[in-house]
Amino acid sequence: MKTISVSETHYELFDGLDTGYYPIAATEIKTKLSSRQKIQQHAGNPTADFHNEDEVGNRCADINDYAISWAYNQLSAKQKANYDSFGVKLVTGDDMGPYNEGPLWIWTMMDYKMDKAKTTMTVKSAMMRTPTDYFIGAAAGFHYCKVLSPFHALEWMLVDGLLDHNGLNSKQALFL
Repeated sequence: MKTISVSETHYELFDGLDTGYYPIAATEIKTKLSSRQKIQQHAGNPTADFHNEDEVGNRCADINDYAISWAYNQLSAKQKANYDSFGVKLVTGDDMGPYNEGPLWIWTMMDYKMDKAKTTMTVKSAMMRTPTDYFIGAAAGFHYCKVLSPFHALEWMLVDGLLDHNGLNSKQALFL
């Protein structure tokens, strides 16, 4: 079976002078995917249930969990020890939405929230999902997600997530 997806990266414009102070990775990737219901139906399951396939759970967060896991697995043993000891942990929250009107999904950015103790950074994805019998045929059978760039997760673990507890201004600056 073949399927088509469309992705677009979004970068912040904070560091026009390229000082290295701001992250350089894309802050999100807009992804347009076929819904799981649509894929199941095309695979020969005409009774695929939209609720069970696409509404239950947090499909975008699942993708983000893979990006976080991939990034962590790229770290060396020393880098893992540093991140485990000093890093603000990158975690996923529930998907936001559904924003089932194109402009709402397009202009709702991913949400990044640091907890007060500065121990976790929670990432939430804007999501749009439609069943295959959606009343607007051109928008039927899709599952759109704003997802975390794997490079952004890696950059967080190596640089930005360490600044609060192991940066130049921290009380315990220790460079492994």
